[in-house]
Amino acid sequence: MNTISKLFFVALSVSVASAASAYADTGNEVSLLSGKARHERRDYAGAIADFTSVIEREGKNARAYHSRGLAKLDAGDRPGAIADFMKVIDLEPQLAADCFRKDQKDVDRDAGNLSAEDRSRRVFIEDLVSGYAFAFDNSGLLKYIQGNYDGAIEDFSAAIILEPKFALPYKHRGYVKYDLKDFQGAIEDYSKAIRFDRKAAETYRERALAREQSGDADGAMDDFRKAAKLGDATAMKKIAAMEEAEDPAN
Repeated sequence: MNTISKLFFVALSVSVASAASAYADTGNEVSLLSGKARHERRDYAGAIADFTSVIEREGKNARAYHSRGLAKLDAGDRPGAIADFMKVIDLEPQLAADCFRKDQKDVDRDAGNLSAEDRSRRVFIEDLVSGYAFAFDNSGLLKYIQGNYDGAIEDFSAAIILEPKFALPYKHRGYVKYDLKDFQGAIEDYSKAIRFDRKAAETYRERALAREQSGDADGAMDDFRKAAKLGDATAMKKIAAMEEAEDPAN
């Protein structure tokens, strides 16, 4: 192949590659728009299929995962939605940082300084939904199980910032504080969880255990009784053991 032929071949290859890339980008945009339209029509299966087609072409498209997560959430597939939202968090770490930003004006101003390409990829704070709170809570539980207490507390706190009236991350953060022997901190988190979910027997039981460790025997018994009334078997056994220990006949 002579020099001219080589140059022509290289130019043609670049042109084909550019065309293919442009075609892929156009195809993704079409699928994203189609998926959004189907989602608005409550055709959740169709929307999920469109967003999945984008992910299959471009596995790191955070926008597609975000949109598919929303569709799954509305379709009732919460575990699937959480998995997609966690993928967005993994692909867009700035998302986690933005969750802690207190001033929305700062977020908007920073967004305006981004390049057009960055703006097209970025998942902005105004797009956040309660599903991300579930994602952070789920991530925190995984870290807690692995013994990464600092990371777990960060994720539970992020979930709380996103959804301040979401009981689960308060309760789960209470688990971590209890294990760290911060019993007062655990009691405070359990109390907040109870404020938003007064029928969770497990939370009363866990607060009872923390109160017991902090020396508040009366408060512990009160919480054990509330947990038992809600059907918690462990609390029932604990009450029986405590009452037996207090019986002068024994």
